[in-house]
Amino acid sequence: MKQCTNCGVELEENANYCSLCGTLLPDKSHEPQPLEKTESAIREEKLYSDYQRFTPFQKRKMFWSISIFILISGIVISLLVDLVGNQAITWSKYPITVSMILFFNISLNTFLRKHIPLLLALSFLSVAGLFVLFGLYTGINGWDMKLGLPLLLATYLTFFLLISLIRRSKQKGLNVIAWTLIVAGFLCVYTEGMISIFLQKTLSFGWSLIVLVSVAIISSLLLYIHYRLKKATDLKRFFHI
Repeated sequence: MKQCTNCGVELEENANYCSLCGTLLPDKSHEPQPLEKTESAIREEKLYSDYQRFTPFQKRKMFWSISIFILISGIVISLLVDLVGNQAITWSKYPITVSMILFFNISLNTFLRKHIPLLLALSFLSVAGLFVLFGLYTGINGWDMKLGLPLLLATYLTFFLLISLIRRSKQKGLNVIAWTLIVAGFLCVYTEGMISIFLQKTLSFGWSLIVLVSVAIISSLLLYIHYRLKKATDLKRFFHI
């Protein structure tokens, strides 16, 4: 038997209003029924929940395994297309070399994540080797030692400095963004200076100084908010994530 939601009196099953107080009764025949999950949806949900239970190292190792498959596939396809089209290894040596360097750096990030100095040193040597190989491939000698390697070394050193600053910070927030902008600004100045010396044989600056001044202003504001006002310094809360 139905019951009135207002007065509680018992009613007939097919009644659509209360005969005592006149309250309209909800029509349950039109209420949306819960959709049954398909087998594919259940499998996807289980797969996602299993992935969430992985440790950070297991997730990195899974990404490493997928990267191996993708990079090896790219190497094989590039090599076969080059051999079929040119009867020799010509342009394919460039994507093959880049793929091997990428694989090496992904492996470093997977297995040496906790050893940052060693990771950066090996990564620098691998990318430096890439520059040297490209110089040999193209027949243009000198640019890798005079321009490529100094810029690469400066990039790795600034990246190492940034990581050190972040690790030593007790409270990470807007100060991380500020340091990143400052480091990027000085790296732009160094890059423009090295390019001007290599191309014009003289030291000159232009756009990089504008970038440095701009990021210095923004970084000063971010550091003031972080260290003085002590508000909105948590990145997750600041960006609502």
